[in-house]
Amino acid sequence: MNPMRRLGNIVNFFEIQRNIFGVCPHCQELFRLSDIKISYRKKFARDWYDGLEKQEERIDDERMNLEETLKAIREKAKERAKQKYLPGMLKQADPVFTPLGYYPQDVKAVFDPMDFVIFDGMNKAGKVRRMVFMDECSTDARIRQIQSSIEDAISKERYGFQSIRLTKDGQIQSQ
Repeated sequence: MNPMRRLGNIVNFFEIQRNIFGVCPHCQELFRLSDIKISYRKKFARDWYDGLEKQEERIDDERMNLEETLKAIREKAKERAKQKYLPGMLKQADPVFTPLGYYPQDVKAVFDPMDFVIFDGMNKAGKVRRMVFMDECSTDARIRQIQSSIEDAISKERYGFQSIRLTKDGQIQSQ
């Protein structure tokens, strides 16, 4: 038989094998018939491709470990920056709260009926010592009336604290 024709038959055979697929009965993974290793009781001798696959797995493992290490380093750096640099930056950027002795991160904007609620001590001490309502002096009678009623409710101790739990879809769980 002509060697070129024999080579063409072999190439044709392997092209057909690449178009035949199977499903592994153990892991349900799809595979090509041309990719399977057929063995009779003995393992195949390791070759250069097996070594290449093992090296690729080792590199993937090292990359994953490196990514985890980098993630941990980034988190530590963020935390260090938050603890060390952010307070100083906030003091420079905050001409209102810092001079009054409030830690800027304790201030939460509400805007209506008060501009801000300050949870004094929340970030610096880890414990809220007191809550302060802060607002600029308003000339609007409606706002002044509401703020006076808030002040009255606090002075007469007509306030409460209630926690509710919400599910992911926004429903209220039992309390």
